[in-house]
Formats: sequence, structure tokens, C-alpha cells
Amino acid sequence: HNSTLQDSERVEYTQGYIGAMLNAIKNGSDTRGYFLWSVIDLYELLAGYENSFGLYYVNFSDPNLKRSPKLSASWYTGF
Repeated sequence: HNSTLQDSERVEYTQGYIGAMLNAIKNGSDTRGYFLWSVIDLYELLAGYENSFGLYYVNFSDPNLKRSPKLSASWYTGF
């Protein structure tokens, strides 16, 4: 669970993606927004709960579905 919260690869990916988007805007792209895939971890049709795409980890074995912010959530908040 702790390794899931330290999603530095997602931070690096998001930084790179936003950087590329800013370059496209500088080159004339009419870009009006940017959206992440998911705010929280969710069920994927083909992979079930194996993949963790959200900014917040969801503990699916907890009856209350406890959510914990990942490193990427902190980074994105500061962005």
C-alpha cells in the first residue's frame, strides 16, 4: 500500500504531459483544458482492481473504502 502511495512515475508522466501540452499551446494549439484519467482508483473492466490510476488510493478491502492521497495528489494540488 505504501508503494502505491509513492507514485513518482505518475508525477513524472503528468509533468511531461503538461509540458508537451504547453509546448503545443506555444505552437498555436487551441487547447482549452486538461483532465487526468481519474481522481480515485476505480474498477477497470478488463483488469478489475489491479491497476491504480487515481490520485487517491482506495482500499477496496475496507468496507468504508478508505481513501488515501498519493504523492501525485500532493503534486497536482500544488500545480
